[in-house]
Amino acid sequence: GKALAALAKQHPVVVLFRHAERCDRSDNTCLSDSTGITVKGAQDARALGKAFSADIQNYNLYSSNTVRTIQSATWFSAGRSLTVDKKMMDCGSGIYASINTLLKKSQNKNIVIFTHNHCLTYIAKNKRGVKFDPDYLNALVMHAENGKLFLDGEFVPG
Repeated sequence: GKALAALAKQHPVVVLFRHAERCDRSDNTCLSDSTGITVKGAQDARALGKAFSADIQNYNLYSSNTVRTIQSATWFSAGRSLTVDKKMMDCGSGIYASINTLLKKSQNKNIVIFTHNHCLTYIAKNKRGVKFDPDYLNALVMHAENGKLFLDGEFVPG
């Protein structure tokens, strides 16, 4: 948390979260739609969002165009305005251009993106050569400098 806050003072940060617990892969109660997240997932996203905003209050919020990422982002942010961007589903080499587009749009504010495990896995492997198998609501932190994206590591709450 504190390291992220310090980094955000120097550069716009991009935090990519995996969505919360999926309803269709859990015995826990669904929030609503079976393609979305569980009640527990929603509560976890809310708690994480509270902890996150203690360090970074100012950010623009994006998610891919699935029920589970939209619900996760909505609960995380307690109703902050959300922009759905279907490019956040496309997790190959094009992801960096998509993130840079969002940075330009948000005039270099911090960005939070709710996306999918394969995106996080791709970025970790591509940028650092490491295997990252994210759990629900795990995240990677990147920062932008002179139009380039750097992977700083995994987001650790608190």
